[in-house]
Amino acid sequence: MDDSSGKALKYALRILGYRDRSMSEMRQKLAAKGFSMDVVDATLVRLEEKGFIDDRRFAELLKRDAVERRNYGVQGTRRYLLKRGISPEITDAVTDGDEDYEGAARRLVEKKMKLMNDCSEDTARRRLWGLLSRRGFSADTIYRVLKSIATREDGNEG
Repeated sequence: MDDSSGKALKYALRILGYRDRSMSEMRQKLAAKGFSMDVVDATLVRLEEKGFIDDRRFAELLKRDAVERRNYGVQGTRRYLLKRGISPEITDAVTDGDEDYEGAARRLVEKKMKLMNDCSEDTARRRLWGLLSRRGFSADTIYRVLKSIATREDGNEG
């Protein structure tokens, strides 16, 4: 058992060297490698105690990636975190609040509007609403962003 525990720890540290993993992802990796559940659980406890696995920290990193790079809204970010094995409790705590998401929605709209020059205003608005909705933004956030973009455009024309 001691030899198996050492191998499991060595394997876990090697794959953590590539990127952070959630507790759930690491459990799946170790089990798929053929380690017994007792060895897997002991390895995970040790990794967590030493700070190599921290689902809360990992969730914060994933949230930043989801919002800043992938331009996801609240629900899109939640789906992304849950898919990566973050618990619902940590996911809810990390994704709480709407302040980070409005900027992401605004960036996404500005990027997509450059591609919609040939669309009518109604068509562009409908397409942007659908895009933002699919990315997981709340209706309130979508409304505020689209309204502020329309207001800004009206101000630029005058």
